Amino acid sequence: MIKQLTLLICFLSFFGHSGRAQQNNFNYKAVEAKIRKHIYSSADSTKYYINYALSQKTLPDSIRGAVYNIYGIYYGNMGKTDSSIYYYKKAIAQLKNYPKIKTMPLMNIAVAYRNKGEYDTSFQILNEALELSKKLNMKVFEASVYSHMASNYQFTLEYEKSIECLLKGIAIVKKEEDKSSLVNMNQKLANTYMKMRNFTFAKDLYKECLAIFKANNDKGNHALTLINYAECVIHLDEVEEAKRSLREALIELQDIKNEEHMAVAYSKLANIAAYEQKHNVAHSNYTNALAIFLKGNSMNTVVIGAEFIEYLNKQHKYDEALKVIDAVKKSTMFSKANSEDRLRFDVAAAETNKNTNNHKEAAEGLEEAIKLKDSIARTDNNEAINELQARLQKELQQEKSRILSKRNNSLQQEKDAKNKLTFLYVFASIFFIIIVLLFLRSLWLKNRLQNEALRHLNAEKNLAMQQQEYEHEFANSQKEIIAEKQRELTSTALRLANYQDNINEIIEKCDNGQIKDTAQLKKDLTTLLKQKDYWKQFETRFNNLHPDFAHSLASQYSKLTKNDIEFCSLLKLNLSNKEIATLLQISHESTITKKYRIKKKMEINDDSEFEKILMEI
Repeated sequence: MIKQLTLLICFLSFFGHSGRAQQNNFNYKAVEAKIRKHIYSSADSTKYYINYALSQKTLPDSIRGAVYNIYGIYYGNMGKTDSSIYYYKKAIAQLKNYPKIKTMPLMNIAVAYRNKGEYDTSFQILNEALELSKKLNMKVFEASVYSHMASNYQFTLEYEKSIECLLKGIAIVKKEEDKSSLVNMNQKLANTYMKMRNFTFAKDLYKECLAIFKANNDKGNHALTLINYAECVIHLDEVEEAKRSLREALIELQDIKNEEHMAVAYSKLANIAAYEQKHNVAHSNYTNALAIFLKGNSMNTVVIGAEFIEYLNKQHKYDEALKVIDAVKKSTMFSKANSEDRLRFDVAAAETNKNTNNHKEAAEGLEEAIKLKDSIARTDNNEAINELQARLQKELQQEKSRILSKRNNSLQQEKDAKNKLTFLYVFASIFFIIIVLLFLRSLWLKNRLQNEALRHLNAEKNLAMQQQEYEHEFANSQKEIIAEKQRELTSTALRLANYQDNINEIIEKCDNGQIKDTAQLKKDLTTLLKQKDYWKQFETRFNNLHPDFAHSLASQYSKLTKNDIEFCSLLKLNLSNKEIATLLQISHESTITKKYRIKKKMEINDDSEFEKILMEI
């Protein structure tokens, strides 16, 4: 995520100085696009375009600083930590007047110091970046800082603090809907759970992250996740899947020339080869991995050295193991290793010293291992640590017994050692029980909160369903009322049509002489026929039922007259041509003609389309 956000800020910097770029015939946008294209896949191309950008004499400070930052990322991808720190410092100095862009090299240099094992310096810089991101209200950056703090805590074995930071960051990126940052944080969360030996959950998280990194062509993160995924499935006894993942990771790491992560992959393959009794392959991979770590002053030097020494001890190659011990101890990373890695190294070195008759060094190493074990911040309840502790106590007792036997007081010393061991076991057992009880209580509280949240969710769902059902019933009720009024209006219109037919029939009888002395009757009926009150009654009821019909029709089709709209209102009631002719006192043919003229004004030829328009208005 840091790399992606760096590039994003570079884009903004390029756009902000586009006018100046045109004057110098240097297209910042094009160069930036090429850097983005190659930074995860082609190291040589990336370096070429970065140097090309820096060669521009009139390059603005904001862009030059951003390019220095990318240079640092470039060296970081190649595992050259010191070079990356050098360019991050140059970027920070160049961007002193650009606080938003300055946050990027600040975060990146904190990561570089973490890779060197300088955790205090890394935390100090991350706190500065956190304050700056909060001050500038840069939420995504704030989440990134929490993510890298979590990584620091993971290296110092403070897993609870690591998860706490990750959950803070995840909450922010979810709120900001930043999917690219979310996948990076899920990757780190998987790393933490793997360290806590929750391999099943970690495996599922890794698989989700791998799919996203592959889709984004992010080879760096994809390869690193493959390595961690391989470590996870090894613990789940999926050895073939682990080998496949590590080989795929090596191919990608070779493409981007990241030697340090290649060394991690070699060490994992060496562990698998040792398990499968393929000793030549195991020895070669351990040698390659340790050589790369020693050359790059990597934090992985101590733990890989411990694994190599353990392997050599099993092969009885103690002289070579002594050389590895000496090389690792001379490394600048030896004093910076975490307690867990030092513990493993000291135990393996003690085994080597014992088998080369260096009893004093073996005893001193085991004493140091006891101190380291007591200083480890967390208590792990897995079988591997229990076995290591038991083996540690056994070896310590054996070495002490040998030394004390030379001083003629071995029996008393042995008794004292056993008493210490008993006290240690009792103390460790009590501590372990307390941790288990606290863990179970936390699980119970978590389950209770989840059940309560589920209950509230179900209640809200039921309420929403009831509301939806009520609205549905109300809508159906409204439809029935409208349909009833439609039937009443149609009935009224038909009664009026029948009324007119009856009046016309009386008039025709009078004309034909069927009724005598009817002059006055004819006059009265004619007067009655000319009255339009019945039409006003019909019009009032129709407007009550369809209040917007006349206005909508007139606004959509301005050529229609008032009589045309009244004629359309009768059509909307599904009255026949004959019924309409009777109501309007026109002939059946005139009704058809009028309907044709209205369609022509509306520019409609099809009857079905005409009827559909009237029904929808």
